[in-house]
Amino acid sequence: MLLQTTIVLLCVSTPNHPKDIVFPDYVFTPPVAAMFEETLDNGVPVFMMENKELPLIQLVATFKGGSYLETDILGATSVMESMMRNGGTTSVSAEDVDEQLAFLAANVGVGGDGTTITATLNSLSANFDESFGLFVDMLQNPGFQDSRLNLEKENSIEGLKQRNDHPNSILGREYASLLFGESYLGRSVVEQNVLDIDKGVLVDQHRLIVNPSNLVLSVSGDFDSTEMLNRLNAGFGAWDVGEGVSSPPSVQSDYLPGIYYVDQDVPQGGVRIGVRTVGRDHPDVEAMEVMNYILGGGGFSSRITQKVRSDEGLAYSVGSRFSAGTWGDGMWGAGYESKNSTVALAAILIFDEIERIKTELVGEEELALAKSALVEQFPSVFQSKNDTLAIFVDDKITGRSPEYWGEYRDNVNRVTAEDVRRVANGLLQPAEMVVVIVGDWEEIAAGDIGGRATINDVQDIVGGRIVELPLRDPLSLEVIDKGAN
Repeated sequence: MLLQTTIVLLCVSTPNHPKDIVFPDYVFTPPVAAMFEETLDNGVPVFMMENKELPLIQLVATFKGGSYLETDILGATSVMESMMRNGGTTSVSAEDVDEQLAFLAANVGVGGDGTTITATLNSLSANFDESFGLFVDMLQNPGFQDSRLNLEKENSIEGLKQRNDHPNSILGREYASLLFGESYLGRSVVEQNVLDIDKGVLVDQHRLIVNPSNLVLSVSGDFDSTEMLNRLNAGFGAWDVGEGVSSPPSVQSDYLPGIYYVDQDVPQGGVRIGVRTVGRDHPDVEAMEVMNYILGGGGFSSRITQKVRSDEGLAYSVGSRFSAGTWGDGMWGAGYESKNSTVALAAILIFDEIERIKTELVGEEELALAKSALVEQFPSVFQSKNDTLAIFVDDKITGRSPEYWGEYRDNVNRVTAEDVRRVANGLLQPAEMVVVIVGDWEEIAAGDIGGRATINDVQDIVGGRIVELPLRDPLSLEVIDKGAN
């Protein structure tokens, strides 16, 4: 008996060229935080996402609070963060904590950004209970071991000593100081601050910030949600709630525009041009993002990069950045490094592009490219479960509207060429900007060999004064006397 098989060939047309391939539309819906949120017995919010792909668990404890709460002793929060990880607990020495974490193949890190403190545990799911117990002890009962505290202070002072070793470090310090003054965003730690830190200071700062009233938890990985919630309640649910901290203050825009420079014998001048902007709830934030993408934030497709780098070859890295403030004003800034003699010319070219985007409507193709890039990049914000949870936590702490992520792409797509010009005129006023320069001032002021631009030409645009900023002692930040030996 013969087995007869019928084969049916399905003919699928093959494109003649890759450009002819048609891909289906990618549909992405941002996740909703409320679908992943639980609450511990003491009111602490918890965001959970199971992920069985690898036998790993990541637990993140984020506390509202940071350097903005410091009054007398600057830098205490940063040292406290480090010592929570490196200073042991009240019952386990720092050395034993390190040994136990190594044995468990677990990793713990603690850091901050000035407004929050974040403690992260990465552990194998098989020994998560042991790692979790040690992690909770580190958070709730830090030992601030004397030997480790002394070492931390020594390392901090060594870091301060190096603050003038790189021009970019000087540039960043003076730029922040000019734009944000003596606020927590503009001030800098000095040696005496570090010397004044003792265990009592750390205990007080820990009590102020690291308590359940300021805490939001997130956990992702290989676990069962019900079992994990029980674990978290056992570890954190009985923790004394404490008092919540205030939100960071809104920093007022009271800086003095103008050109500021630090004279340094270096082959390249570093430059930052900046202006304070708006808070993230401003209705034109998406239009400002589109405007900045076109102007200098879109990499090689942006106007500033094309003009200064590609066309003129004056800087390897140049561009602009726009950020809307979470607790107050944000910032728009442009930055680059160029030969001292071409610092002024590069600045003039940047201001030319600023003027152009304020006076001419951007073309349809350029506008479409910017909006498409922002919309297509949007899903990458949620590219991993850990990234997604970090967004949920930040939104919880800062009180962002739950509708923001769902409306973002529509808000971007609604931006018109007229909107771009309007927000550019609202934000980018040279007379409200600071220009901070670190480099060989004699060469910078004289300008390029071809005579296309000098620093006086930049002043004609920016206005204000040209002010020399003295080099400051890296430890005390007191003015260094140029005549001193």
